[in-house]
This record gives sequence, C-alpha cells and structure tokens, in this order.
Amino acid sequence: MSPFGRKFLGGSTSAAISLALALFASPLAAQKTILTVAGGTINFAAPTAADYIAGFINSATGATFTLSAQTGASRTTTISIRSTSASLGNGKVIGDLQWRRSDLATWNDITLTDAQVEQRIIVRGVLNDPWSNTIFFRMKLAWATDAPATYAGNYQITLSQTVP
Repeated sequence: MSPFGRKFLGGSTSAAISLALALFASPLAAQKTILTVAGGTINFAAPTAADYIAGFINSATGATFTLSAQTGASRTTTISIRSTSASLGNGKVIGDLQWRRSDLATWNDITLTDAQVEQRIIVRGVLNDPWSNTIFFRMKLAWATDAPATYAGNYQITLSQTVP
C-alpha cells in the first residue's frame, strides 16, 4: 500500500470520528444546573419530657434546596441525602437522625449512603425551572439510652443529573 493510501485512510478515520463526535456530542453537552441550599445548619432544642415520651424531637427548621437550570435542554435531576458522620456522638447511632421531605409524611433514617430525596425533569425556562423543596429533620429519643448530651452530625445533599 502506498504512503498516500495509509495517510488518506488515517484521514478518513479521523474525519469519521470527528463527525461521530459532532453528531453525538450535542445531546451530551454540558447541562448546567445550580443547586442552592438554605438553612443547612440543623439545631434541636433541649429535649423535654414530652419529647422523650413521644420518642423524638423535631428540628426547629429544615434545609431548603432549590434547583435552577442555567444551560441546556431537558434533563432528569435527582437530589440525594446521606450522612458524612458515622454517629451523632455520645453513643448515639446515626440512624437516630431522620429526615423527610416537607410534602411527605414518611420519616427516613439517614444512612451513610445516598438516599433519593426527590427527582424531577427540568427544562430551562419551561418545566420545573426552578424547583425546590425542604428537608425536615428529627432525632429519635429513648429514656434508657439518651442521656442529656450534645449530639452532632454532618449530612450532604447531592445533585445528580442525566439526559433522558
């Protein structure tokens, strides 16, 4: 085979790859979405006898997240939550911290792995742009095991997105 043939073949392959990238890259183009979290620090009042009888204490506030599409077209956005602390300290397990969405009544124990909070399709300026929700927290209490103490833990809210 002549050197010209080899070079031409290589040029054709490069052109084919470039064309394929141009055709298929547009759906995968950057889909920029901004996640804003307000009220990230969660505090609990000192538990009362009524809280121990109920078995939990609610936080005074929640963490509100807002998603806003900045670029791109339709994509699926997912908000997840997990603990980044192995425990709440003073012998209290991390699962005693619970969370729920403001529009749902079901409480979930927080874990060390991502748990889906909410998922929505977002289209810039058209559908669910922006969208938000609030995560409320409560801590389980037990007379026998929860001595008066200071408990602390960290959590992480994560945004992931996929192109449908």
